[in-house]
Amino acid sequence: MIPILLSYLFIIYISLGLGVLLSKWINLRDYNLLFIILIGFFIHLLATTLYAVFSPLDAIYFILNMTVATIVFYLKWDVVKTILTNAFKTWNSFQVSSKALFLLIIAATLIHSSSIPFLADNESYYIQTIKWLNNYGLVKGVANLHPFLGQFSGWHLLQASFNFNFITPNLNDLNGLLIILVCFFCLERWEAFQVQKNDNDLYISLITTFLAIPFFVIASPSPDLPILILTPIIIYLFLESLRNNDLKHLNLISILIVFLVLIKVTIAPIVILLIFLLFKIKDPTKLIFPVLISGIAVGSFILKNLIISGYPLYPLLWGGEYFNLDWKQNINLRALFFWEGRGNINLYEKFKLWINEPNLKGFINKVIVLTLLAFPIFYLRNRKILLLYCFFIVQFLVLFLTSPQYRFFIPILLSIYLLMLTSWVRKRHYLIYSLNFLNVGLILLVGFLGINLFSLTQNKIMSKKDPFYFSQVLVPRSISQFEDLKFEVNRVQNLEYSSPQEAMFIWQTSDGPLPCVNKKLIEYYSEQMNHISQLRRENLKDGFYSYSKSE
Repeated sequence: MIPILLSYLFIIYISLGLGVLLSKWINLRDYNLLFIILIGFFIHLLATTLYAVFSPLDAIYFILNMTVATIVFYLKWDVVKTILTNAFKTWNSFQVSSKALFLLIIAATLIHSSSIPFLADNESYYIQTIKWLNNYGLVKGVANLHPFLGQFSGWHLLQASFNFNFITPNLNDLNGLLIILVCFFCLERWEAFQVQKNDNDLYISLITTFLAIPFFVIASPSPDLPILILTPIIIYLFLESLRNNDLKHLNLISILIVFLVLIKVTIAPIVILLIFLLFKIKDPTKLIFPVLISGIAVGSFILKNLIISGYPLYPLLWGGEYFNLDWKQNINLRALFFWEGRGNINLYEKFKLWINEPNLKGFINKVIVLTLLAFPIFYLRNRKILLLYCFFIVQFLVLFLTSPQYRFFIPILLSIYLLMLTSWVRKRHYLIYSLNFLNVGLILLVGFLGINLFSLTQNKIMSKKDPFYFSQVLVPRSISQFEDLKFEVNRVQNLEYSSPQEAMFIWQTSDGPLPCVNKKLIEYYSEQMNHISQLRRENLKDGFYSYSKSE
């Protein structure tokens, strides 16, 4: 817990310095700690993507970032001081209940972040993605080794630059810091609501009543968590812009939206909200920053994808025909993704399969459909909310047609339920207090005692959370659930790789030595897809290409 807390202080230091740089350029008038740090994350992500093209994200890169941040602190100390002073004033203005809740959230965050992750994706590619970045940076054709490695998220680039792997291997905990920062902002808005009675403030403050959802993935570097808790914040800023009929948040909204798309491209329909605001612009010069920042972000996204997969818009194949790269991912591997692996079926059959998925997945899918059908009934006369509904519908359709995994829909559900809850608890403050402390109390209880979820999921990795061990105070648990997993070295022509000896599922790589891929997956590639991953040259940094047995 203590090492995690110290790492958060370093991350805040670097991100605050970088955030101050851009905030001055875009003339951000609201020196809010959360927004400055998120801007810093965005700038850091763009810089990290470019740096990782040439070099690993190691101690040298950390020193460079610390140096830049220190220079900014020295040159812009007046701005930094204003931001920190505002944060302390906000803390001092909190009621005792808000202070107590925030301290409990910090404690819960550190407890869960220092525990073992229990997310399957963490064991299949999160750990390995970050490990590749720490050791080699962006690697050409790495998607040919393991198809999930083609899904490098911007969040993983950030995490790799902030995990201090040159000191300890157990700090993939950026999600915890994000939750702390967001909760501080939410409590700030809760205090404001009690004075100003602005429903938008109430809406965003209610995130603290749903913290149990993101806490399930807090211990792993899951990009789903920032999507989950930053989507409502963008909606909040969007609603504030409509309420005040001004565009003072336009540049901030542009940065946050582009930032989310770089984290997970499936959230791209949220750009609709930015487009709605752009139509309100009367001064054409105000279009420059959103267009410029979007262009830079798209460029970094394409660059990253071309390197790791050979396709500019991966996982989409669009534009791949214009780039004849020898490390381009074998197109047959696309059959391993959701709809591609189901054969040629029509929309009705797809919907039928999706809505009737077993256990928790099927239940959440049904809830999503019912919620989307019922939501507009309550807001027929509210034009602002109906604009949001357009985003929800487009987001649903994009996810359903591309990758309809139930967890991808949860940001939509959370945003809708926060809007509906706002109307219900507006004058019931006792309910908000009760939900907040009940929610955090439950999180702390699960953090200390662990939990068994066998009745909700067949996934053995996600079916059990270990209890808290007091050793976690000084030494966080492993970043992998499989601390004692053994690996064997295998060879296929010029590829020598590590494979888990007792893998729980075919995608599993956990914290294996690089390059790591399950032997069964290699055999499946060869037999079913005419694909053998091979080294392009002797150095792993030079990447992988797909070799066909027929060649």
